[in-house]
Amino acid sequence: MSFRTLFGLLILIAGAGITRAQSAANDSLALAAVFTDHMVLQRNKPVQVYGRASAGERVRVRFQGMSRETAADTEGKWKVVFPARKAGGPYALTVSAAHREVFLNDILVGDVWLCSGQSNMDFQLKNAATGPEELKKGNFNPRIRLLKFRGSVPWGDVSWDSATLARVNRHDFFEGEWKTTDTNSAAAFSAVAYYFGQQIAASENVPIGLIQVAVGGSPTESWIEEKVLARDGRFAGMLSDWQHSEQVMEWCRERAGVNTRQARSAEQGHPFKPGYNYRAGIAPLSGVPVAGIIWYQGESNVHNVSLHEALFETLVKSWRQNLGNALPFYYVQLSGIERPNWPEFRDSQRKMLSKIAHSGMAVSYDLGDSLDVHPVRKKEIGERLALLALREHYGKPVVANGPVIRKAKLGRDGILLDFTSAQKLLTPNNEPLTGFELLTKSGKRLSAQAVISNNRVRILSPPGEDVQTVLYAYRPFTRANLYNEAGLPTATFSISVQ
Repeated sequence: MSFRTLFGLLILIAGAGITRAQSAANDSLALAAVFTDHMVLQRNKPVQVYGRASAGERVRVRFQGMSRETAADTEGKWKVVFPARKAGGPYALTVSAAHREVFLNDILVGDVWLCSGQSNMDFQLKNAATGPEELKKGNFNPRIRLLKFRGSVPWGDVSWDSATLARVNRHDFFEGEWKTTDTNSAAAFSAVAYYFGQQIAASENVPIGLIQVAVGGSPTESWIEEKVLARDGRFAGMLSDWQHSEQVMEWCRERAGVNTRQARSAEQGHPFKPGYNYRAGIAPLSGVPVAGIIWYQGESNVHNVSLHEALFETLVKSWRQNLGNALPFYYVQLSGIERPNWPEFRDSQRKMLSKIAHSGMAVSYDLGDSLDVHPVRKKEIGERLALLALREHYGKPVVANGPVIRKAKLGRDGILLDFTSAQKLLTPNNEPLTGFELLTKSGKRLSAQAVISNNRVRILSPPGEDVQTVLYAYRPFTRANLYNEAGLPTATFSISVQ
């Protein structure tokens, strides 16, 4: 090869390198991952658009005939805000900088709901009992839009390689984009969230955006900001060495140990690690106004009921501080399954309603499976969550709860139980009432004969026993069957006898 040829080749290589560098610089403009075609923006709240660019770079955003301009800060972050808008669309949005322009199309304005938790929220529509029929009908609402932030890294029974470990450590775990609702997008989406959104859209006649951020097996603490956990001494045991902390469920620690077997860093990230899912999945949404939150999680915290109470209250409070104060938060009481602590956990979830304002709980034990932690009847759960939102958030005159226990009083005719949220107490097909037990002061647990009488439940008092507490649906897997006229079940409960 001649000197002239070699020199020319070097010039070409150098030029290509410069071109690539210029291209990288020119491509520095980027919107946050939540901004894609087909998205839904929250109505009646300021529209925030944000992303990244080169430090100091001027960014211009155009939306609905209005323009906003700003400069990226020293970290490359930028944000503009447009006035709140009513429901409508489709609209377009344009973001431009010196060397690049980004166009987004088919944007709707309506109500956005954040749908989070673990595997029962992640449970796909195609696997639900009613899923195949729903997909076969193909009757999809074009104004329901789906954003599934899915885990980009497998966290099953696999050992991660060095590239995967590094990616997880960068918190580059979730990925996804907005999609219109069709057979493919709906099939892979959360069944619970899908049926929730379908019910809300049918009632309110506005565009509905559903953002799914759920990780199967994830414990509550993984969804709470680490600095929030660090400020509370009750959670100290799960921060210093979480993979050996008894505060973290053993199964979560074991699975994380398999995934991170080849890790060299003591600070290796993992979606079960306290704080991880908050930073990777929730924090990036902190600039996105939403109407509210639905939550289906708890299976990975059943081992420590009192600790979960503290964690759950902390999660709701911290999310509201970062996503919007007083956001409605509707959650699912765990289903029935033959596992220890589940009745106590379900009862604890019920009691949390009195501690957390603007919250609601959908009962699911009657839809459970004695052997499977992933029961397939998800339609009813999504619709029960929707009833809570329709009543509490949208102000619709619907019955959203099953009978709610108010008091238990010892009388001449036995123990009388009064309920609210029930114009009529009933059992399906007028079957005999089941699910009640009694706890005596000496700790004896007795089955109870109960009947519905004058819209109360009457329990025969066992002779010679000093009854202290009435239990209902207090078996891990239960066939308890007290409902109201709306076909909604009574939650698992315990109540002292007066």
